[in-house]
Amino acid sequence: MEKYRLHPLLSQQQIASIVRRLADQISNEYGGRELVLVCILKGAFMFLSDLVRHLRIPAKIDFVRLASYGAGMETSGIIEITKDIEIPIEGKDVLIIEDIIDSGRTLQFLKDRLSLANPHSVKICALLDKKSRREVAMEADYLGTEVEDVFIVGYGIDFNEDYRHLPEIYYVTSTDPTKK
Repeated sequence: MEKYRLHPLLSQQQIASIVRRLADQISNEYGGRELVLVCILKGAFMFLSDLVRHLRIPAKIDFVRLASYGAGMETSGIIEITKDIEIPIEGKDVLIIEDIIDSGRTLQFLKDRLSLANPHSVKICALLDKKSRREVAMEADYLGTEVEDVFIVGYGIDFNEDYRHLPEIYYVTSTDPTKK
C-alpha cells in the first residue's frame, strides 16, 4: 500500500497558461535590456525551461543551488551555496527563477548575495507562493499563483528526488490515518 496519495493541483494546461502570462510580462518589461535568468536548482528547472521558450526577448541563463537543510528535515537556518552562478552580472538585470516561495529566507539570502555583484536590478519570478509560510518580507515581482500550505510535487518539484517527472503539479497527503 502506498504511503502517500497525490491530488491534482495544477494541470498541464493551467501551468502552460501561467508560464505564457509570466513570459509576456517579463518580455514586456525587459525588452532591449540585458537580462540574466538565475534558476534555483533543482526544483525550478522545468519552469525555467518552459519560461525561456515563451520569452520574446534574449536572455542569458545561469544556475545556482542552495542548501539549508542538514541531515534532518528541519532547516538549519544556515543557507549554503553548493553551486554558484558563473555569468558576470554587474550592470545587468537579474531575474531569479524559483519554483515555490515558502519562508522567503532562501530567496532573501540569494537576492542579497546577488546584489553584492552590483547588478542593475534583481527581481524574482516564482511559479508558486505559499504566503502562509512566510517568515521574512518577500514578494515575487512576477508570480504564477498562490497555493495553500500543502506539500507539492511534480513539474520539477520533488519529494525525496521522486515525482519531478510529472507534467502536472500535485499536493501530497499521507495514507497513514495517524498523519495529515
